[in-house]
Order: sequence, then C-alpha cells, then structure tokens
Amino acid sequence: MKTRVALLALVGFASLASVASAQQDLLPDIIVDVNELYDHAIVAQGGRVQLRLSNGTANIGAGKLYLYGGQTYPDNTQDVIQRVYRDDGTWYERLVGRFVYHPVHNHIHFENWCIYRLRERLANDGVGDVVAQGSKTSFCILDLVVYDPSLPGFNPNGQFRTCDSTTQGLSVGWMDVYSKNLAGQSIDITDVPSGDYWLESEVDPAGDVLESNKANNITRVPISIYDGSLTPPDAYEPNDSMAEVRARTEGTAVSPNLGPVGPSKAISGLNVHAVGDPDWYRFYSPGTGTSSDFIRIDFSNSQGNLDLRLFDDNGGAIAGSFTNANFEQIAMTGLGRGWYWALVTAGTNGTSPNYSLTINPATSASPAIVVTQPSQDMHLVHGVDTVKVEWTTSDPDGDPTWVTVYANTTPAFNGNEVMIPTSLHSPGALGSHVVNSAYLEAATYYFACVATDGSTTSVSWSSATVTFGENGCVSDFNHDGFVNGDDYDHFAEHFEGGEGEADLNSDGFVNGDDYDIFAEHFEAGC
Repeated sequence: MKTRVALLALVGFASLASVASAQQDLLPDIIVDVNELYDHAIVAQGGRVQLRLSNGTANIGAGKLYLYGGQTYPDNTQDVIQRVYRDDGTWYERLVGRFVYHPVHNHIHFENWCIYRLRERLANDGVGDVVAQGSKTSFCILDLVVYDPSLPGFNPNGQFRTCDSTTQGLSVGWMDVYSKNLAGQSIDITDVPSGDYWLESEVDPAGDVLESNKANNITRVPISIYDGSLTPPDAYEPNDSMAEVRARTEGTAVSPNLGPVGPSKAISGLNVHAVGDPDWYRFYSPGTGTSSDFIRIDFSNSQGNLDLRLFDDNGGAIAGSFTNANFEQIAMTGLGRGWYWALVTAGTNGTSPNYSLTINPATSASPAIVVTQPSQDMHLVHGVDTVKVEWTTSDPDGDPTWVTVYANTTPAFNGNEVMIPTSLHSPGALGSHVVNSAYLEAATYYFACVATDGSTTSVSWSSATVTFGENGCVSDFNHDGFVNGDDYDHFAEHFEGGEGEADLNSDGFVNGDDYDIFAEHFEAGC
C-alpha cells in the first residue's frame, strides 16, 4: 500500500537524522516574483469589475521543492507529501496538504498555494487593511520559467514538467507562472472605492511547506484604482528612478526596462500623473545611430508641457529637448551600441494626462536562430503536459539576443499564431523555454522562435509538430512525447519508492498489477 510505503520511508529516513547530525537539509525557499505581479489589468467581466493578475512563484533555496501524492479520498482529493533532501543524498518526508482536481484546468492542483489580496496603501507607503481578496488559489506547480540560473544546484533541464502526475514541485532557480488570463487569477473589486492600494500575493499562506525562509513569502506592488475623475499611474509605473527600472525584467509586459525596442517601438497611454513624477525607460540600441534614429514623445502641450532627456547606461547626460511644441525629439546620431535611458518629466504644469513614447534605435545585422527541439513529432496531453522548445542563436555583431516563442497549426505567421506570454523576450542565451499547453487549444502545433538583437528580427520554425490531445500515453512516463528507456527508468524509480505516480490502476496500491500495466503499454509503444 503506497501510504504504508510512504510512512515507512518517512520513519526510516527520519531516524537517520539522530545518528548523522552533520547532515544539512537542502530546503527550498519560495518567493513571489514582483515582475509577474506588475502584469495586471482591470476588466469588466460578467457585470462585475475584476482585477486580473499574473503570479509567479520561484524557488531561490538550496534544494528543490518535491511534492507527491499519497492516500486518496472519496472526495477525489489526495494527501500531499513533501520530500526533503539532505546534502548527503538521504531524505525524509512530511505531510503538507492536499491535491485537488481542478475542473477548469483539467488536472490536479496543490491546494491553497497562493492567495491574492488588495490592501489599503497608507501615508508613506504604509500597509493597511485588506479591502478585497481572491479565493485561495490552487496550482499545478511546475518548472516553467528560468528565474535565476546562477543559484547553486540549478538544473538547466528542470525536473517538474507535467500536471498529469502526482509529483509536482519547483527546481532550484526555476519559477512557475500563472498568467492573468487563466482561471482563478483575479480579485473582484466591484465595490472597492477609488484610491491607492497594494496588490499583494502570498505563497503558501498556511505555512504548510517546509522551506528555509518564511519571511519572504509575501510580495506587494502599488496599484491605483480610479473612477475617471483622477489620472491613475500608467501601466509602466513605478519607474521613478533608475534603480526601480533596473530591478524589473528586461522586455516583459509593461516593464519600463524595455530591453529590445527595434525596429521601432511606440508606447501609448502613458502619463505624468503627479507633480514631480519622473518616468525613466531603459532600452538597448544595437548599432551606431544615424539621423534616422531617435527617441520621441508626443503629447498635448495645452494639457501639460513635457521635457525629454537621453542618458547613457551610467547615468551620464547626453542630450535634452525642451520646447513648447506638442512633441520632443532627440536624435541618436553617432551614438554607439549599448544601453540608454529616456527620461520624461513635466514642465510648467507639473503633470500630463497622456503621452506616447517612440524609440527608433540604430539598425544592425540580423541575429541567427535555429529551433532544435522539438525535432520529432510528439503527442502530449492538453492542459496537462508541457513541451520544452529549444533553440540556438547568435548575433554577428555580438549583441545580446532575446527570443519569443509562438505556436501555430501551420509553420507560418498568418494571423492565427499564438504568442506564448511567458516567453516574451526570453534571453537568447538560455536556449530554451517551457511551453505550458494551457495557453493553447487542443491541436497539432509547430513552434516558432523569433529572435531580436534590439533592431531586426529572425524567425525559425520547428521541423516537427507537437499534438496536444485529450488522452496521453501511459508508458510515456516522463511525458516527453516519446517512449524509450528513460520512461522505464523513471517508472522503476517511482515504483520502487512506492509513490502514487506508479499506481497506474488507481487502486490505492503500488504493486505488480501496476508493473504489468506499464510493461504492456511499454511493449506496445504507448
């Protein structure tokens, strides 16, 4: 019986601690990524007003978060056991919560993984009472996005790749992301009055998971909700200082750390919402500028005059534009490749309700990119499995590259392609991105990688397809789309450990019946 095996494992390995005091637990440390939380929007939905938000939970600890299913119950929930690894290779286990089937996402989730709150923002950015709150959110916890590859113990391949399993978790340096368009990613703010608030996300609010630091489980970002009588801060706030902007991820949604902006980038709906509110933007220019390359702002001078300045990446002033026209523009003639800053400030009236920013950087030779994976046709479970898209990229001028992943049922950009939101401007040097099939409909897809060096772009399509269907392959135990010896090894490891993932007939036991099922499907190739 798998619960008995798990209990014996817990007792047996825990007892080793008393005779090996020098052992150190390699604990995870889970945080909420502030950059994902900035990606939010207020929308009208079903007669209500919803604050939709993205959320990312990352592991910055010394060890992986490893969770697997134990005893099942009549209500279709299942015990969740956390396995804690030690630095000598041993481990022990503890009960931490429940898995529950999520009918919208069509797979199991770890209950109460995150909770979202809206709090009063007091004077001097004090934190006040909760004024609105989302329901406790369950997650299927996966390695989706590389968060910090410099951490000791980082596994570039990740480990946790599918929701069609009772094993979930987060490898060191990886992050799970739920974007704002997914079910459950919202707070109802219909009855919340206009004002300034904190948007707050807390991971593991009940403190069920054992980790090295509980003090960093809450992240907040400022947000303003106005009824139209006042001008709220624009989506790229806060960007009041270089330090604030440098801390944001390059090139992601609504990040003022713009990163690549070529061949030209125009951002509308910006504003200087308060007196003394500077707006900083950081961007990369990949060549020597000409008279055709510039930064520019457009606005109505009668609503508030604006000034524009250009700085190098060390904060050294390069040029400024201070007229009484309805635009300001600075040429980048003769400026070499590198990072620059645009600064927008209000002039005589102190504020401006609306302006647009246009950056036309220098041009350069196009980067090269080749999609290397998937290289064979694969069949995975829709809404459950993920696929790792891999590429190689280089730039003839030595510029950095950024890559965005798209999917389409034909290998072409024909208006039906879907941009994978978590991939937007991924660093090209990473060489891969994990695609969550929840962002796609059930179908057969080619994947495109679009590389940019901050000026021009290059595209490569996968030679093979990935089919996301409603049913998976029993013997593809590691969910990589293939049936081979890796699956046998993976099943054997879970079978010998008595883990729930090896209970293929779902009878509550891990035994020879499950082995026979796996062997039969393995020999049949699925």
